Amino acid sequence: MFKVTVFVALMALASVALGYEPQDIYAEPNCAIVSDHNRMFRDISDPTHYWICPEGQEKASYIQCPPNEAFMEAPQRCVAWEQWKWVEPYTK
Repeated sequence: MFKVTVFVALMALASVALGYEPQDIYAEPNCAIVSDHNRMFRDISDPTHYWICPEGQEKASYIQCPPNEAFMEAPQRCVAWEQWKWVEPYTK
């Protein structure tokens, strides 16, 4: 267990030292590291919204789906609630 803890701590320090900042899937994306400005990021806590990083903007835009629709990440669009399915979020 101690070896695992030390390894994780060293990896975290190396990530910071190299300037790597992983995306947090539960919050606003860091637009500084987003390369695909057409990609939409789901909001885990509210499926009626999603994030997008327009090119040239440092801050993500928080977009609301049309009424009676929810965002699905796989098709990258808002769908009717009847079509929406919960998908387990991936981890960093």
